[in-house]
This record gives sequence, C-alpha cells and structure tokens, in this order.
Amino acid sequence: MSAAGLGVTMREELASRTDAVALACLDTRAGLVLGLELRVDVLHDDAEKAALSAVCTTSPTKEELADFDESLVASGRWVHAYARVPDRHDLVVVGVAPGDANVALLRTWIRTIAERVGSRR
Repeated sequence: MSAAGLGVTMREELASRTDAVALACLDTRAGLVLGLELRVDVLHDDAEKAALSAVCTTSPTKEELADFDESLVASGRWVHAYARVPDRHDLVVVGVAPGDANVALLRTWIRTIAERVGSRR
C-alpha cells in the first residue's frame, strides 16, 4: 500500500469509530511509524509513543518461537489494541481508545483494518 493509500485508509477508519482517539501503522522491523491519524484533542507525541510501544508488545520474548498476531494493553486511561498485517508481519496496526472503551469491538476493528491494509499491498 502506498503512503497516500495508507493515509486515506487510516483517516477513513478513524472517522468511522467515534470512541477511538488514534490509529497508527508501524513497521516493527525498522521501528518507524508509517502513518498516524489522531483526533484533534490528542497530543501527537502521546499517540506516537503508544504506536511505538507495539514493538515491545508484539515482539516475542526469548522463550517464544513466534511473534504475536494481536496484543492488547489496557490501563485506567487508555486501551491500546494491536494487530499484525496478514502476510506482512513486520507491519502492525495500532488503535488507541479511552480506558472505558469496548475492548472486544476495538480489537475486532483493529483486526479488520490490518486485513484491509494487507489487501491493498
């Protein structure tokens, strides 16, 4: 997917979900945020840090043999959901929502976006 196509996809998806505050796509191999969309009231640096934390939460520990396809980090303030792009496991889609968001819906939404990004390669 081109950078322009990724930006359009992320903008459309974030607009479709009112409880999410940020959406990002990250290249975990390079450690780069490829795309970042956020609501006006969210600080860019905070959203970028949340996206970069995907490197830690989706990478295997020494004891594990494979990367995680999905992950979730929750606190009282934020829920971060992650999903790897199918057939491009170096790419991870990250969604951030307030801590009281519906976690199941957030995870499903992020998985769907990852599949959409993968289908447009």
